[in-house]
Amino acid sequence: MSLPDHVTVLRRDGRRQVLLHRSMALIGPEKVEIKRARSTIVLPLVVLGLAVAAGSLIADRGAGLPFWLLLLLLLFCLVTVPLAFVGLISSIFGAEVVVDGRKGSATWQQGAIGMGLGTKELVPFEKIDHLEVSVEGEEPDRWRGEADALRQFALVLVKKSGKRLTLTQVPVPAYGQADGMDRTLAVANAVAALARTTVRIPEGWEMVEIDTATGERAKPPGGGRGKRRPKANG
Repeated sequence: MSLPDHVTVLRRDGRRQVLLHRSMALIGPEKVEIKRARSTIVLPLVVLGLAVAAGSLIADRGAGLPFWLLLLLLLFCLVTVPLAFVGLISSIFGAEVVVDGRKGSATWQQGAIGMGLGTKELVPFEKIDHLEVSVEGEEPDRWRGEADALRQFALVLVKKSGKRLTLTQVPVPAYGQADGMDRTLAVANAVAALARTTVRIPEGWEMVEIDTATGERAKPPGGGRGKRRPKANG
């Protein structure tokens, strides 16, 4: 499975990483995981710090505090400490979507409360019809007759039953829509390779190979490394 270098980063563990919207895709030979970005660890740490401060206040000045304040601090610690630990573990180890080639299935996890362990949706590969890349923001604005300044790319798994499940979304500025499409397609192609299915792109977009050294359309196969770039309507 070949992935474009300009939207992927090779990690020390041998997997490829693609940055998405507040999340990242980790791509390996047998598994694709869509995880929360490392920045999501900040909020659980802040909440945990506040709980530690509240606990210290109770330990140092508990006897001198008003009863109502002491009760509020105790309730705050009882509620926030478990949630902060769960959020911390989920941010470090949890995954929102796991596409496992060995198990032959795509799994949507329950999220922070479930620590990425509970299954929300399980789709065996044989029930997948296709993957679909969609884009919002290209339509002219009905008030000013202009297109939006943002493009919202989405990668959707479509089951044979017709049910649609979103794997990830990638919002980018309009001028960076090629990069947004490339990131979305990198994940789509990795998932499609594992699930042995096809990827459909929006109407009016054309897939071409671009030479990263020159920025020009690449030669036919055998002409070196390239990247995909969409061709706009019209």
